[in-house]
Amino acid sequence: MEKMRNMDTTNRSNLNFEGKVRRAFIFLDALGFSEIEALPTLVRYRKGRVEVDIYHGHQSYEIGAGITVCGIRYAISEIIRVTAPEIAKQFRYAMTTTPEGVTASLGELSSLMKSYGDEALRGNSQFFSMLEKQRKQWSNEYALDVLAEQLRPQANEAFRRKNYSIAADLYSRIRERLSPAEIKKLCLAENRRNY
Repeated sequence: MEKMRNMDTTNRSNLNFEGKVRRAFIFLDALGFSEIEALPTLVRYRKGRVEVDIYHGHQSYEIGAGITVCGIRYAISEIIRVTAPEIAKQFRYAMTTTPEGVTASLGELSSLMKSYGDEALRGNSQFFSMLEKQRKQWSNEYALDVLAEQLRPQANEAFRRKNYSIAADLYSRIRERLSPAEIKKLCLAENRRNY
């Protein structure tokens, strides 16, 4: 960690990121992609309407990638989440500041992209349509999780105070996230709200 703090974030030439990306992602050449940009922390490829970026985060030091189609970027984590949900649960972006770490992380990322990014790399419009639907679903689920986190304590407090009308209203807004005990409280609150 100390090494990360001391590393000069503006000069990463010692990592040879661009050269290592070219070696790890040589398979993109075989798929017809051309390199369009190369910087010390970013290499970008394009084929038709599909663009691939591989990056080394300026502050996070994450090694990551994304695929952009028609101006909409999808992170490799999203692509893995759609194609291999079980693998996605284990996936974490590698963070590294050493030349060896960059080499290893790019190798792993390249393998993941080959294994799970084929449809995206080919620009399959049905795949991107499915990915967009999933993105909306994930967004809705996340919003409901946040709402449940905010409303659950209020609903529990209203129930404890026997303010059943408020408890029923709050619990019903997060019905999909209720535990079995909270579902019982909701039913009880709904039955008692008019008393």
